[in-house]
Amino acid sequence: MYKATYKDRETAVDILYRAFINILIPNSINFVVNKSGSREKRLKALMYYQFDMALHDGSVFISDDSKGCILYLEDRRFSFKKLWLEIQLVIHCIGIKRIPDVMAREKLIKAHHPKENFVHLWLMGVLPEAQGMGIGTALLRETMKKYAEELIYVETTTPENLEFYKKNGFNIFHETHELDYPLYFLSYV
Repeated sequence: MYKATYKDRETAVDILYRAFINILIPNSINFVVNKSGSREKRLKALMYYQFDMALHDGSVFISDDSKGCILYLEDRRFSFKKLWLEIQLVIHCIGIKRIPDVMAREKLIKAHHPKENFVHLWLMGVLPEAQGMGIGTALLRETMKKYAEELIYVETTTPENLEFYKKNGFNIFHETHELDYPLYFLSYV
């Protein structure tokens, strides 16, 4: 595993894009991506946004074989760079009309964020052809060692991901069905 830099942007975005492009069930990513226009372009714009945000305010790690990628956020303070990235996200992914829906979702999520300092495991993906081979587990465990002294927090929507995180020591502290899909909030101490 290695810590990504900007030169790894295309590699990371490709991993994340390919990991999620064929997942069409209701989930957080599909909620954010505008249904009109090209889903492929909008999903790729979301992955660029998430990579850029994590690089700016956290860390991005890629497996040594470049088949898995994980993004963490560590800093939630305002910056003009974040604002610019969010404007780009609205233009290229969300769409102006969907801002209220996405903001309501963000408000719901933030209401359940821990009050103490935490590291947000924001997104993780493994290339479809490499899933089930332990790449995601190894990547998660290696990165968790880097944050051994931190509270790690993650949300997930699918039962498979829920079980994955639970097997790796995360505990559910809240669950909601207020959106079109279940949302599980987990933490690891």
